[in-house]
Amino acid sequence: MTAFISRALLPDSDFRSLLRANGWGVFGQSFVMLSALPFSKIPEGDWLFFSSQNAVRFFFQNVENQKLEIPKAHWAALGVSTAKVLESFIGEVDFIGTGEPKGTSQMFRQHCARLKLEVGPIIFPAARRSRQSVMTLLNLDFKCTHFEIYDNQPVPKPPQRTENVLAFTSPMNADAYFSRHRLIPGQRVVAIGGTTDRMLQHLGIAEVTIAAEPTERGLAEAVLTLGQG
Repeated sequence: MTAFISRALLPDSDFRSLLRANGWGVFGQSFVMLSALPFSKIPEGDWLFFSSQNAVRFFFQNVENQKLEIPKAHWAALGVSTAKVLESFIGEVDFIGTGEPKGTSQMFRQHCARLKLEVGPIIFPAARRSRQSVMTLLNLDFKCTHFEIYDNQPVPKPPQRTENVLAFTSPMNADAYFSRHRLIPGQRVVAIGGTTDRMLQHLGIAEVTIAAEPTERGLAEAVLTLGQG
């Protein structure tokens, strides 16, 4: 059995290690091109809220390149995977969400209420074409700013994948691929979360398995479940 994931896999990838341990062939490639959008100033805010690992890496890459001072702010991450990368730069993260926009926004409100925090501006360093899902949900109660720090564009001609299972890590990756290709008979599809699932449904992919948690491990476990079916 073989599986594909729509991201370049790092050496310590949970997706690759878990599947290979179970005898699967694993391949990874992103269908989205990323490039830095340099900035010389960080908007003032009480919180810096990151929704992806890429956002964290591009943010601190620019901070280092421009020799900017790291802001004195609270730090928030959409989920555990993003938090791990953020911790490698700043240490303890003040808030870690569920990995999904709706649950994270609810959890953030509860977190602030429980600690009786007066929440000032929340800055969301993100991609130019970010879906701004968490920001949109929190905008109802807080002052939020979308801070563009990198560009994200679909690759123009993604190659057809022939693996047994295709795992998609973002709506843009799903859109880039299925705007060009159809499923091969017998192929199965896994989504990292609800927003990616909704994009896949919009693209006509009716049968989608959603990972139990929005991580590479969650995706790998979903793939293994399909392989047993």
